[in-house]
Amino acid sequence: MFIALREIRRAAGRFSLLIGAVALLVLLLLFFQAVAGSLTLGLTGGTEQSSSDIWVYDARARNNPAVSVLPVGVANAVTEVEGVAVAGPIGLSVFVATFEGAEVEVVILGGDPGGPAGPVEISQGDRPTAPNEAIFSVASLAGEGFELGDQIELAGQAITIVGVADDAAFNVLPTFYVAFETYAAAVTDRAGSQFEVPASIIGVQVDDGADPNVVTSAIETQVSGVTALTRPDAVNALPGVGTITQSFNILYLLLYIVVTIVTGVFFLILTVQKAQSLVLLRAIGAPKLDVIKPVLIEVIFVVGAGSLVGSVVAWGLLRLSRDVFGAQLGASTITVSVGAVVILGLLASVGALRRVLAIDPLGATRKGGIQV
Repeated sequence: MFIALREIRRAAGRFSLLIGAVALLVLLLLFFQAVAGSLTLGLTGGTEQSSSDIWVYDARARNNPAVSVLPVGVANAVTEVEGVAVAGPIGLSVFVATFEGAEVEVVILGGDPGGPAGPVEISQGDRPTAPNEAIFSVASLAGEGFELGDQIELAGQAITIVGVADDAAFNVLPTFYVAFETYAAAVTDRAGSQFEVPASIIGVQVDDGADPNVVTSAIETQVSGVTALTRPDAVNALPGVGTITQSFNILYLLLYIVVTIVTGVFFLILTVQKAQSLVLLRAIGAPKLDVIKPVLIEVIFVVGAGSLVGSVVAWGLLRLSRDVFGAQLGASTITVSVGAVVILGLLASVGALRRVLAIDPLGATRKGGIQV
């Protein structure tokens, strides 16, 4: 250990550069993860936090709630299926509303906010009891903007926020959960004519003890022209979620590869440069463990220090840019990422350790000291 610490002090410049490189890579890794998490949550939060156990779509919609159109009466047919406790129409669309004199894009989700159309939990206020009341949720990337008690103007209606739900937004936009009649009034006002407004999907809550997968199959069998998905499957089927996840996973993989290569090359070069010193240690009787221990300590120190610096800087930058990105770092994300970087750093040192283990004490009598 003392050898490792002394070597770090003696070559402080080189070790500082490597720590800085690891810190930068960890910073990028954590920053990308935070932004990707917020973006994905903005797309999937409303579905993940839904009170519905099952979502029923128009069979032609390809599991996309934005293009699904179902007659409201389909909810009655779904209710007749064994295992269904409650089924209700849900309307989902983007509107331009007025807030404090400015136009804002919002998602309006119409249905029973206290039933299948509402979020599972609300963090502030109460659930709506009147058509002109709403539960509000915001995606992290969408910023704040609205608070409990605020009002928006939509199709001649003043809608008041009486409850707030966390991370239950759709389409990375401010989302308002209102009664279906409020949603229907906004749709007909936008169309400029009166007609029977269809639902986008049917939200289903199953009986206690019922298996959602079994009920899903029963709905598709007994109700024609529909596709039913359990809530987890509905989340995975949302357009764009798979592409975003795959794109960021590629970035994570590249960063992990770069961390491994940079660490491995650095310690391999360092081992080559101090080959004669290592030969001398072996020649005076130092066991192999005492020779490789300093290398392992140096790897853990460099990767650990770089990960710590990168994590702190990433946390600080995300705090400063919260209004821009709205992204946050969870303790589990930091722990898993730093743990992976440390493990990869140790794996990257295998090449250097092999060269150390290849040292022959007799090499003190000849040049190089490492048998090839």
